[in-house]
Amino acid sequence: MSKKEALKESIETFRNAKHAVKTNKIFPETYAEVENDTILSNGYRVKIKNFTNMNKFIDHTTSNLFDETLKFRRIDSEITVYKNDKLIYRNIINNAFSEYHIGEKFNIQQYLNNGISVDEVASLKLNKVVLITSNIVPKSSYNSYYKIIIDEYGNSNFKEIEDART
Repeated sequence: MSKKEALKESIETFRNAKHAVKTNKIFPETYAEVENDTILSNGYRVKIKNFTNMNKFIDHTTSNLFDETLKFRRIDSEITVYKNDKLIYRNIINNAFSEYHIGEKFNIQQYLNNGISVDEVASLKLNKVVLITSNIVPKSSYNSYYKIIIDEYGNSNFKEIEDART
């Protein structure tokens, strides 16, 4: 058998082998948490805690010669809003929460919450709390942006927007 034939046979064997190379990576590997406390001049105080959900994943499998599975841990956000030192809103924003408010427009379960931030300018202008959330599909260009508006009574409105200033 020539070197060329041996190489060809080796490549064919590799391609036909089930799970020739299998990798499983998790991002992030450890727990992460970022807390933000925003005090607005119109009496609102907003606490946002974005944190890694260590029990929920989004799988992303590449389809080539290698069987590589990337697992992305979900990011959840705990939102607490006070108006004049009175608690008016507390909720955890995660994929289930987003799915309830978005409906079946797209498969939100494949999206990652990319964090939530306060739009301070809009919050002062509207005299309500305006939050911006962005969701992404890992390893793709798919994303979506949402505005969450919370009034002085704790009522919230969830609305898709084209783009977000963060």
